[in-house]
Amino acid sequence: MPSAIDISNQALVLLGASPIVSFDDETTEANVLKIMYETSKAQFLRDYPWRAATKYATLAKSTEKPLDPDWDHIFAWPDDAVRILKIVGSNYPNDPMPKWKSVGNEIYSRTDSISAEYVYDIPEPQMDSLMSGALADRIAMDLSYTITGSNTRESNMAGRYERKIEEARLVDRQEATHVNFRISTLTDPR
Repeated sequence: MPSAIDISNQALVLLGASPIVSFDDETTEANVLKIMYETSKAQFLRDYPWRAATKYATLAKSTEKPLDPDWDHIFAWPDDAVRILKIVGSNYPNDPMPKWKSVGNEIYSRTDSISAEYVYDIPEPQMDSLMSGALADRIAMDLSYTITGSNTRESNMAGRYERKIEEARLVDRQEATHVNFRISTLTDPR
C-alpha cells in the first residue's frame, strides 16, 4: 500500500534525486514536494477517469438560483470530487443525460434532482500499482525542471507519463464489459 511519501520517492528516484523521509525534511526535494504534491495529484486525477477513483452521489441542491437565465438549479460538487464525469437526472432512464454545466464547484442544471459520477481524491493506500506508478510519473514530470534544471528530462518525463496514461486506458478497456463480435465475412466460408 503506497503512501504519499512512497509515491514521491518513486518520482525522485526517476529524476535521479535523493529520497525523502517526510515532506518536512529540510531538503530542496522535500520543500518542492511540500508545495507541489497536492496540486500534481489533483491534476493527475483530472487527467484520466480512473475507475478505482470513481464514485456516485446524489448532489445537494442549493436554495439559490443561478444568475444565468439558461439554468434553473444549482447543485454543489461532492466535497471529495476533483472531476465530474457524468450527470444523471432523477428521471433516469427517460432522461439519461440532462443538460448541465460545471461552474467552479457547482453544477447548473434545469433538472431539479441530479446524481453525479465523479473522480474523487482517492487516498494513496487505495491506489493500485498502475495508478500509483502513473502518479509518480506525473509528479516526476511536474518537478523535473525544478529538481534537475533539464528541459530534456522534463520532456522525457512527459513522454513517460503519456505512455502510462495510455497503458491505463488499455487496462481499463480490458477490465470492463465490452462487446465481442465476429466478422463473419472473414471467418465463414462462402
